[in-house]
Amino acid sequence: MKKTLLMTMLFIQYCFYGQVTIGSNVSSLKNILKINDGIRGVILPYANTHTLFPRYNASAPDVFDDYANLVGGFIYNKTDDQYYKYDGYSWNPSRQIQGIFQPKVSRLGVSSGVTIPCISFGIGFCFAGGTPTYLAADNRSQVLVDNLTLKNTGSVTVKQSGVYDVGVALGFTGGSLGFQAGITEFKLTLQVRYTPSSNWETVVSKTNYSIVFVIDTQGNKTSSFAQTISLPAGAELRVVPEISSNAVSGGALAAYGTDTNSANSYIAARLIKAY
Repeated sequence: MKKTLLMTMLFIQYCFYGQVTIGSNVSSLKNILKINDGIRGVILPYANTHTLFPRYNASAPDVFDDYANLVGGFIYNKTDDQYYKYDGYSWNPSRQIQGIFQPKVSRLGVSSGVTIPCISFGIGFCFAGGTPTYLAADNRSQVLVDNLTLKNTGSVTVKQSGVYDVGVALGFTGGSLGFQAGITEFKLTLQVRYTPSSNWETVVSKTNYSIVFVIDTQGNKTSSFAQTISLPAGAELRVVPEISSNAVSGGALAAYGTDTNSANSYIAARLIKAY
């Protein structure tokens, strides 16, 4: 009995303190697994596309189920040639400007969208629709976090002076009904107000187009872009959506809006260098 107990204890001790060494005969107490080879590499798990990743669920908001036991897992995606890491909620690509646990990053969703009505008789005209509000509640399963505390009362406000990568995406929904032919322009503009008393200044704009013929069924468009910009503390950000049309019409009505789905509409910022 004593001999069995002693052997069991020695085996347990080996399991706790043993190391596996590959490519060398020198082990290290600092590693459980040590690989030493300057010629051959190590192939980690990979998949041909993200739909084959573990916990993939097309019906989930971020297309992956939450699973705490997989936190820290790596997998290589052959489709876009990069590694992904699982954070407990979703697989995040290594090349991205937003991330749940990245302390220098915020990704904000749309809490309220806007409606942009249009009317066409001869030449199309769309009315100003205001700006969407990027103050949706944080939701890690939808990769919505505010680690930079950009959300202020009614606005998106920079708290730390520095150089930022700012990414913007906005989905447009809706369409038109009536006799017309031409092109509808979906325009997205990032603007900055550097001080509370200054005017809004345009940083960059992005345009998408939809071909219209009789009935515009292609209203669902997403405009997106990323821009590196220097921002002082207190600067405010906003996104201005615009729709215009050069369609020739005998009379048509249209109703467009901005999508509040966080997969299509968000503003993301990453602090590159603080001042």
